[in-house]
Amino acid sequence: MSASSGMQALARPSTGKTGLVIVLMSESVLFLTLLGAYAALRSQTDWQMSHTWARMFVPVLNTAILIASAIMATYAQRYANTRSRAGVRVAQVITVTLGAAFLAGQIYEFAHSGMRIDDQALGGAFFALLGFHGLHVAAGLVVLGIGIMRSRFGEFSEADASAIQMGSLFWYYVTAVWLVLFVALYLV
Repeated sequence: MSASSGMQALARPSTGKTGLVIVLMSESVLFLTLLGAYAALRSQTDWQMSHTWARMFVPVLNTAILIASAIMATYAQRYANTRSRAGVRVAQVITVTLGAAFLAGQIYEFAHSGMRIDDQALGGAFFALLGFHGLHVAAGLVVLGIGIMRSRFGEFSEADASAIQMGSLFWYYVTAVWLVLFVALYLV
């Protein structure tokens, strides 16, 4: 009996998941760089964002909406693992609806933040962070929308379940990035 015969074969991650992890790591570098620039610029200016309830309402609501959408993405992933096309579809439609509401809130925030994109460099960094995050949310909505379409046709395959899982992982990333941005941009 060889030493290797007693060992179970290690599960090899899919190429798609490996690619997603690499993309998310590189995107994290982008967001961390922008956050670093924002922090450096903010420490050099006298601009202070008011933390009144009226000012914080949209960002707090957006945070709750995005967390709820991430919870629904978890349900979509669970339904995908059990091959429940109807469950995936319902959970992802709710996730996409909540994600679109978040994006609408972010657009509102762009228009009512009290800053302009040409407000020194700080305004540019603030809008770059919100804008890049908004683009990631929009990309996530496209990926989730494709998952909805895949769940409508034929049998639900392992590849379909894997695609739903990767879409959900991307959505968790978008949510995690927002939580960091929320703290950095609105609470600190």
